[in-house]
Amino acid sequence: MSEPLIWPSLLVPAQIEVNPTPFSRSGGVSLGGLERVIRTDRGWWEVAYKGVALYDDGQRRAWNRLRVSLSGMAGSVAVPIWSFDSAPWLPGTVNGKFLTPHSDGSPFSDGSMYSQPGIVVEMAVAAEVGDTSVALRLVYGIEELAGTRFSYQHALYETGRVISIVDDVWTISVFPAIRADIPVDAALEFDLPTCLVRLATDREMDVSLTAGSFDRADVSFTEDCAHWNDLAVA
Repeated sequence: MSEPLIWPSLLVPAQIEVNPTPFSRSGGVSLGGLERVIRTDRGWWEVAYKGVALYDDGQRRAWNRLRVSLSGMAGSVAVPIWSFDSAPWLPGTVNGKFLTPHSDGSPFSDGSMYSQPGIVVEMAVAAEVGDTSVALRLVYGIEELAGTRFSYQHALYETGRVISIVDDVWTISVFPAIRADIPVDAALEFDLPTCLVRLATDREMDVSLTAGSFDRADVSFTEDCAHWNDLAVA
């Protein structure tokens, strides 16, 4: 697929909300009078950026460029989903990188060390559109893949129940259902996952300007499910 717009690195939120939205229907009332609920779809993502800093002219220009490009809910953008709260990095990982010395324990002559990713995870088995579980091969990182987030080509996933662990391969449930085929051995983005989204409303990027120019903005997004549907039926 063609590369979408990417959320500018200048526009950093103070807080981010990333929540799954299951899609359920009422199945009527049971004999005991309780409502029965049936899951009819794996759902989608709702994302909110809170307190995006608009402190200087560069940030203002980046904001303006993006909102003109998006034109309200019509456009889509890949937004970073900071996951350092749950990423299975090795202890000592900083900003997604793990620093290690030479095999004899010595650093480089200037005192620096090798830098390598804090986690490397690959697809052990190809996943197809609609799959609700995946087989992940843990190449590098702590041995805990349940409850983590990753993305592939801007489709965001969160892992749930572990089905089985055989050697270094984790078969595990995911939310939502697989959006687009993921080939075997594909490298997955665990360090800084992204999610392809649209603005929740046409007016999400409205902002004000105070006398001191130190403004913050909130913006809400909904996963661009239409894109994945169009891709699946193409």
